[in-house]
Amino acid sequence: MMKRSKKAALVLMVPVATLLLAGCGEEREQAMVFTDPSECSAAALNSAAQCEADYAAAQALHPQVAPKYLNKQECEVDFGAGNCETAPQQTTSGGSVFMPMMMGYLAGQMMNRGGANLQQPAAAGAGAGTNVPTQPLYKSRDDRATFRTATNTPVAGGIGPISLKPSQVKPQVGQVVRRGGFGAQAASRNSFGG
Repeated sequence: MMKRSKKAALVLMVPVATLLLAGCGEEREQAMVFTDPSECSAAALNSAAQCEADYAAAQALHPQVAPKYLNKQECEVDFGAGNCETAPQQTTSGGSVFMPMMMGYLAGQMMNRGGANLQQPAAAGAGAGTNVPTQPLYKSRDDRATFRTATNTPVAGGIGPISLKPSQVKPQVGQVVRRGGFGAQAASRNSFGG
């Protein structure tokens, strides 16, 4: 007879295993990382208008997905002094909420795929975007070289083309985190895009 705690552990493992298996067959797709739209335009992979649109989309998503902190000091411990700002959200008592500043963005839409370093995804036709969602990127205090999503997934060590599985970078609503929530995880990870 199996003990109750072992049954609970097995029940909890099933959804995790299902999620892991679901991502196994997923194709990696190309995307680009930039700090601003001028880098995107200079890369000549997208029109200037598309570069501005991707940047604006990432900026619009930033307050929704960025991790939130109840005080600025906790945010700066994870993201560095001067790298946090007041979020548009407030606590239920009307207090301020803080979030890291956007340090770059992941451009999932690459309309002009004339770049030599980019490969056309097999399922996408000419002029089609990828399934990689455009979103803001952040840098932790402990690892200033690595761009990370709001869920702390490392995606790139600098600007330029990357290859990743879209499910790994799906934006989620930002939650209030405590000190060590983002930064502690950042220090323990060292690979990009899985």
